[in-house]
Amino acid sequence: MNIFFWDIDGTLIRTSKAGLYALNKAVRELWGTTVNMDTIQAAGMTDNYIARQILRLVLEREPHGGEIHDLCRLYESLLPGELDAREGWVLPQVENILAHLAKQDNNKLLLLTGNSEEGAQIKLRHFGLDRYFDFKNSSFAASHEQRVDIARSALALIQNRWSNEDTYKMYVLGDTPHDIECGKAIGAYTIGIATGTYPLEKLQNYEPWWALDILPPSEHFVHKIEQNK
Repeated sequence: MNIFFWDIDGTLIRTSKAGLYALNKAVRELWGTTVNMDTIQAAGMTDNYIARQILRLVLEREPHGGEIHDLCRLYESLLPGELDAREGWVLPQVENILAHLAKQDNNKLLLLTGNSEEGAQIKLRHFGLDRYFDFKNSSFAASHEQRVDIARSALALIQNRWSNEDTYKMYVLGDTPHDIECGKAIGAYTIGIATGTYPLEKLQNYEPWWALDILPPSEHFVHKIEQNK
């Protein structure tokens, strides 16, 4: 059995920074100000960590958990409107690969993402990709701020859910070094795809199992997986 953990932003889709616009609008509604989002490290980070960075600037102190929670929940409510207002897109070959993998019972399509579950559902529903994923067995930011903690939660869930399987291979697919690092932390094969903000050479420095400029046609992708005996 093959278990595919997909990142979302920069790997499956590009949203033209709809999430950052939604966060800034949420900051304005809650605290009456905005921040320069160019100063915020977002690629590969969790919603909670991004919110913490923003609130450090807004509050000029370390935010507490309730403030991070409030910002993230308002962000989720504003996200659909910001997605509608901007031209986003599904990245090349993504839907073909997902459709191809979904046809085979031995493939499980899950998410391992720094998005909250609600944020992930909103984004993937907007682009028509939600139907491919098993959200129940996926792993999201929840209360975590670091990607490696989400990955460890994902591993525990998999070990519990599919403990009766004789063998399974895990793949973590993402566009940042954080995806590669968290995949390695749980013993997964890592696939780095340079469709986000990191160039291929940078991803290769982290020695993923497979590094790509862009996802290949579905037949090529499946062949690569099948050859991994």
